[in-house]
Order: sequence, then C-alpha cells, then structure tokens
Amino acid sequence: MLMSKLQRTNRYQYILDATLALVAEEGLLKTSMSKIFKRSKSSPGVVYHYFSSKDEIMDTLFLRITSEMMAQIMGNVDPEQAILVRYKDLWLKKYHFHFNNPDKTIFLEQYKNSSYFSAEREQQMQQIMMGLLSMGQRDIERGLVVPLGLDVIYTMTFTVALNLAKLHIDGEITLDATILDAVAERSCQSILL
Repeated sequence: MLMSKLQRTNRYQYILDATLALVAEEGLLKTSMSKIFKRSKSSPGVVYHYFSSKDEIMDTLFLRITSEMMAQIMGNVDPEQAILVRYKDLWLKKYHFHFNNPDKTIFLEQYKNSSYFSAEREQQMQQIMMGLLSMGQRDIERGLVVPLGLDVIYTMTFTVALNLAKLHIDGEITLDATILDAVAERSCQSILL
C-alpha cells in the first residue's frame, strides 16, 4: 500500500522532531541514527529514504530552525519605525524565540559549536540572515548605529537576548515584561548613535 503525500510529509517531520528531542535530551554527539530510528518509530529504510546520513538530518534541522527564527524576528519589521523602537522589537523577538523554543535553542547552540558547523553552513546562515544584516548595514551607513561591525553589534544585542533567555529557561533568573523591556532598551541603546 502506497503512503499518501501527507503521510510522507508527516514521516519526514517526525524524523526531524525526533532528532530535535534527542539532541535536547542527550546532546548532539549522543544522538545516533539508531536512536533516531527508535524515537521516530521509523525503520532505517524509511529514515534513509529521506536523509542520507545523520549529518544531513542535522544540517536540515539547523537550516530550518535558523530560517524559522529569522522569520519570527524579521516578521512585521517597519524600517521607518523609530530606530530604538525597531531594535527593541527585534531584540524582544529574538529573546522570545529562544525562551519559547528551548529545544531549538539547545540544538542551535550545540550545532554551532560542533564540527557540523562548516564554512558552507556559515554561508547559508548568512544568507538566511541577509535581511537583518542588510538592515544593520544600512543603519550604520545612515549614521544611526555605531560602526563597530555587524558581528560586534549582533553580540552586544542579540547574543545578550539569547543568553538571558537561556538563563531564564534554566531558572537562574526571572524576567518579567518590565525588566525585559528595560534590558532590551539598554542593550539596543548601546549600539545607537
């Protein structure tokens, strides 16, 4: 009996979801193909029908999660909005993505600090982030943002949002909306002229 297109799509997603859960629970290195087969309730033949290797599964997850994150961060961005309001909105979206998606955050962190994160993946990530990077570069050229380089600006703003979300997820800190707004504002003011 042939599987329907919906069943095939669901099976593909089950494999990715199972892998994401395994990485969050056991880590990237301990996530084996045999564990992926078992968690996704898929035979090796089914998994290998969709993915040639563990590497391909990990790369696919990385690109999908990065794309999802950037779509959420850049959604409804108004380039004509007051600069501080715009950057605070981006900062808060970054924070909330990570806070609301702890498994995806764990995965992204482990992937980026592994041998999977190659120059090719870096280039693909830059392509996915092109809207954000272009906006930042335009703001530098317009004299709105301190010309420190996009990597430094990203670290001073979005890496702070990521790290605070991780601390909040781990229960090491508690951040309410008022504190988040204040931190976002301070973080974004640090890069504005």
